[in-house]
Amino acid sequence: MRDENDVSLLCEPYLVLPDASGVEVAWVTDGEARDSRLIVVPIELGERLAELSVEELRDPALASSLPGAQVTRSAGVRLPAMAEDRESFLPAGLEDLRNALETETTVMREVWRQSARASGLVPGVGCAYRVVSGAAASRVARLSAAPPADAPLLRLLLTSDHQLGAPVPAAMRHASEAAGPFDAVLYAGDFVNVPDRASEWFDDARGSAFFPSMRDILPSTPIFSVVGNHEVQGRREPGRTLSESFEGALPVRVSDDGLSLSNYETLFPSPSGSRFYAVTFGGVRIVALSATRVWRSDRADDDPAARLVSSRYQEAAHALGDPLAQRYGSHIIDDLQAGSPQYEWLRRELASPAFTEARLRVVVMHESPHSIGVNAMPHFAHPVRLEERDGLGELTGVRYDYPSAESILLRDIAPLFEAARVDLVIGGHSHLWSRFASAAGVQYLETSHAGSTHGAFDQSSGRRRTRPSFRWNAHDAVAQGDAGGLDPIVPTRAPRLGAAGEPLLYVAEPGLSVFSVLTVSAGAGAGAGAGAGEKADAAAVVESYVYDARTPEVPAQVFDAFGVGEA
Repeated sequence: MRDENDVSLLCEPYLVLPDASGVEVAWVTDGEARDSRLIVVPIELGERLAELSVEELRDPALASSLPGAQVTRSAGVRLPAMAEDRESFLPAGLEDLRNALETETTVMREVWRQSARASGLVPGVGCAYRVVSGAAASRVARLSAAPPADAPLLRLLLTSDHQLGAPVPAAMRHASEAAGPFDAVLYAGDFVNVPDRASEWFDDARGSAFFPSMRDILPSTPIFSVVGNHEVQGRREPGRTLSESFEGALPVRVSDDGLSLSNYETLFPSPSGSRFYAVTFGGVRIVALSATRVWRSDRADDDPAARLVSSRYQEAAHALGDPLAQRYGSHIIDDLQAGSPQYEWLRRELASPAFTEARLRVVVMHESPHSIGVNAMPHFAHPVRLEERDGLGELTGVRYDYPSAESILLRDIAPLFEAARVDLVIGGHSHLWSRFASAAGVQYLETSHAGSTHGAFDQSSGRRRTRPSFRWNAHDAVAQGDAGGLDPIVPTRAPRLGAAGEPLLYVAEPGLSVFSVLTVSAGAGAGAGAGAGEKADAAAVVESYVYDARTPEVPAQVFDAFGVGEA
């Protein structure tokens, strides 16, 4: 067994599952560390805690030497799916992995999640803490219980789709400097590119792994997240890279091991044990949905014999006789259509007192009902499988349609939001910034531009989404604009300008990063500066910031602000 004193921290600690009396502190190590612990002290002893050596932190008499200290042993669990492959960008010091990858395509990597709960906390009263595992200890950070319902001020960071974007670490530093500290992070999915590749989470040599990019925020800020398509890993088979298995995710009905979310679900446990949940934080009701489907390319070949690859629209010709070799289109991970368990849960949640009486009502989901992004197509519908046969009835091809009439987000989910008067819906997935306001007053915001963009597909951009040929129901595919019929809103503060100097309805430029901040205050609103879509009597304001990696010395700038809720 590996010497526990050789164990290192793979990331600074992070906070999850806050409630009125405590919060869970989690951290990750590169080996089993049975003697791991969390040390929490009154905030005024933070400097003293920072001065302690690892040996002093491990001293059994520590609690008696620091008045009010709380020392809690952690529980550890190994993440069995974490691995590296020949496409990993490994940092220095992992020679055993490098050597193994000379003969193997994929090699397992030892990664353990440690966790301990800070309990007995008082809302609104902060504490200082450190964690220690083996011979490694974290920096000092701050934690507290969830704020009370009448907290005078809350600041929530809204972001998603980091996926190792090169500008993300700098953008998150700018977020802290411009708008922090934050009370919580609402993360709309897609943390990394390949969820089973450990280095993308912790130490990718290119410098933009998820946890290091958030090291100035997550140690003191609880995160509420939802699942995105990049949290879903496919079947792992010998000889396949992690990227290949990621692209091969299959529906559970086809194979029990056809997809896995084990790394995401272990790192970020749900308050409900389900991938959809609802919590109240500082009087804000946060409804988190599982609204994602596996990503596939948009390849569509008319001739069945010419179909060399499977995509969202077709099966490869060579896979027709093998159910495990087929891909089943862009299939949905957790159903949301009317009558499904998630839909019925959402319907009950939106009618519950916890929702209707909340200070503010926010929904977080990876794919949103409204978007001008490329990933808004095909429609969020279960793939309709169409089998093509020759004159003898032999199967010659399979293609998939996604009828607009069966768009689950537009047909089933958006009407629930409108009827319940949801204040704000936060989405991601298409790597751009845009927002919409419905006739019922629901604000839809996508703020997922994290240094890499898939572009905006709107009449003002001139770009058109790729559509398959007449063999598919191409008339259902919306080439430009929002499939739900809403018009995007021009940013209210400093919109980006087009080639002719016209204000753009979106932010979708390479090199830019966008993040948003939801500020909830007691009676404070947008005031006299209210712009399009803002409410003068708003109980909360969303400000969107843009950071330009080409001018790193320039602070992130507010380019849009709007009010949500009612005072």
